[in-house]
Amino acid sequence: MTTTMALRNKAGVFVGAALLRFLLFTAFPRLPDLLTGRVEISTPVTSFKRLQEGLFLYNHNVDPYDGGVFHHPPLLLPLFSLLPDVKDWPVFTAMLYILVDLLSAGALSTIADSGEAGQTKLYTSPRRAKTTSGVFIAAAYA
Repeated sequence: MTTTMALRNKAGVFVGAALLRFLLFTAFPRLPDLLTGRVEISTPVTSFKRLQEGLFLYNHNVDPYDGGVFHHPPLLLPLFSLLPDVKDWPVFTAMLYILVDLLSAGALSTIADSGEAGQTKLYTSPRRAKTTSGVFIAAAYA
């Protein structure tokens, strides 16, 4: 596959993923609330409700880690406290999450295309010939 074709495929995957996410955010505005309540998806470390609770406590000068309920990384508190309120700016929040998702897919694609998982200076994997394209990895993630 030529590099132009690979770039076109990757761009198509990213545009399709962004459009699908934006469509889900606009067509089903209650979907995030539904998903945050599902125990299969939401854990104490990944819970958006817990993050919102921790941000509220952080913004009101109360230690969110006091009491053992908040388990998110400490760097998320100052980062998310800079963002506008989700209820006031839902489109901005949706775009931010879409952007972070696409950046994650791009990073995974770059890692897959680098070949580092198959061969490094000190290690050669017996499966190094069995590679998966970065476009497929990004599409599977997205």
